Amino acid sequence: MDTITGYHKQFLEYRGEMFLELLLKNMATILFILFILLVWYLIDKAIPYLMMHIFQAAGERARNTVYKDDEIRRAWLMYRMSTLRQLTTQMLRVLLATVMCFVILNAIGINIKPILAGIGIAGLGISLAAQNLIRDFINGVLIIVEDQYNVNDWIQIGNYQGTVEHFTLRLTRLRSLEGNLIIIPNSTIQDVINYTKDWSYTAIYVTIPYEGDYAAAKKILMELADETVKQGDPKIFPNPVFNGITEYAQNGIKFRCFIKTAPGYQWRVGYKFREELHKRYTEAGIKFAYPAVSNYLESSDPAVLAEIAKSQEPRSAQKPPETGNQRQGN
Repeated sequence: MDTITGYHKQFLEYRGEMFLELLLKNMATILFILFILLVWYLIDKAIPYLMMHIFQAAGERARNTVYKDDEIRRAWLMYRMSTLRQLTTQMLRVLLATVMCFVILNAIGINIKPILAGIGIAGLGISLAAQNLIRDFINGVLIIVEDQYNVNDWIQIGNYQGTVEHFTLRLTRLRSLEGNLIIIPNSTIQDVINYTKDWSYTAIYVTIPYEGDYAAAKKILMELADETVKQGDPKIFPNPVFNGITEYAQNGIKFRCFIKTAPGYQWRVGYKFREELHKRYTEAGIKFAYPAVSNYLESSDPAVLAEIAKSQEPRSAQKPPETGNQRQGN
């Protein structure tokens, strides 16, 4: 019995010596792993804090650019910043965890090349199976990061126009003028026209006949434009732009002016401006030009061509119709 106990003690001492030798031999690796874990912990805790402060500052600056009475747009802007902050934080934490795991595995002597190859193959399979979903997600992130549009913006995507009601990382929802809900996957969005981004223009196009009084028409237009920008509305910006005559068209003289407004306010200003302009032109006796209409007739029949040529002859060159007295005289 004493012999067995002695062997047991020797075995435990041997194992202790082996463990101590292994510990001392790999002390550098163990300390490195502990250091990596500490760095991992600190960075993981710091990422949300840093992202919160960065996006709060960016959100406040962007929020101050939106008009105070547009609470829906301001609230959605802060929500978008919050979503972007959470997304960025999670992506950074996942990236950090992945890098740290590979560093630890490599430190303890595990070959990470087969693991990387396996992850690459698995990622390729997943990307092929869900490529549309991945494209939706990536494009949704780019829409948010690039601030292409927000809720309440009036935009055009392809052949669709409408107000942005809601958008996620996968879908964008528009409400058309007819009240139709248009749902567009983000992966299909290529070209976007935003009519309510930062600022807008109210474009006033006018065409009067050539015999009309262009000087009077221009004067009335510019007076009305100056009155519009000086009425004290903060959503209407000063210094309207008058381009002068832009074209000698088939039906008359074309000219235009632009009034800069807050985003989404250009239509309201335009409706009121055109009504008042029509009223003042009517009072001044200035007429708008009618749209030009041209009719083209193609024919190779000589009889038809002769009839058309006859109808276009001057009335004085045509033989007058015979009267009853002339017929009796003959």
